[in-house]
Amino acid sequence: MAKYSDKNSNNIDGNFFVDNRCIGCVSCESFDADTFVLKDGKAYVYQQPNEEGFKKACIALLSCPVDAIGILEGKESVREIKKELPLKLNEDVYFCSYNAPEAIGANSYLIKRKQGNILVDVPRYTKPLLTRLVALGGIKYIYMTHKDDIGEYTKFQEYFNAQTIFHEDDFNKKITTADIILRGQEDFMLDDDVTIIPVVGHTKGHTVLLYKNTYLFTGDHLAHKAKGDYLYMFENFCWYDWNKQLQSLQKLLSYDFSHVYAGHGGSFEGTIQSVKEKIQNFLKRKGLH
Repeated sequence: MAKYSDKNSNNIDGNFFVDNRCIGCVSCESFDADTFVLKDGKAYVYQQPNEEGFKKACIALLSCPVDAIGILEGKESVREIKKELPLKLNEDVYFCSYNAPEAIGANSYLIKRKQGNILVDVPRYTKPLLTRLVALGGIKYIYMTHKDDIGEYTKFQEYFNAQTIFHEDDFNKKITTADIILRGQEDFMLDDDVTIIPVVGHTKGHTVLLYKNTYLFTGDHLAHKAKGDYLYMFENFCWYDWNKQLQSLQKLLSYDFSHVYAGHGGSFEGTIQSVKEKIQNFLKRKGLH
């Protein structure tokens, strides 16, 4: 639980607050930029949510991987909102919340499909989430974009008897194999609706998942900044090769998608044209395209 006595001094007075345990993972700001913002690597409440924004702020609270967000009044409402998670975003796409500290607060998603549900990156292993995932049809596949966001994937794998999907170039001590091993730089078709695309850069084995030629799950490859409305990549948090990451982004221009669901940073829902324009604008700022 967040401690009001240890709250960040930048918090504006009111119901919601962030304490100094914040690890600066941007999970709260990426989900609710109307309430939370980062300064000097720490999140704080810069504007208290109105009645309409209360639910969004509560989901940001539940998503915090280190329980650094607190609320003074309305805790019963938070417990009720828990029952709505994962949160339906669009058609078959859900936001899991319960971001995992092992993944530095990365977002995870569920794709609900007749061919078997896909967990995209790994949230915290919690009973409320497991109950809801079962109600939504369980998990057939656990797809992990890269080595940073695997969390406690083995617990979900064992609970749901799920198949893991991962690129061999990101194998390490925490993950040494997978049921479906991705290799090289060729696209992998899981089925007609799902294409996994290698995007080397942030890590050597980073991939992204394209669902129905509409929804792109980008891990740490690409994100959206609500304030300024632009797509961008994390140059200061590129662990393998920044130039190759830029080239991988150029490659994505040959695919059609209108929605970007990011691991870190905000997500974007627009049109194919608007996404391509934002990618092109970013590449131009970096001297490419």
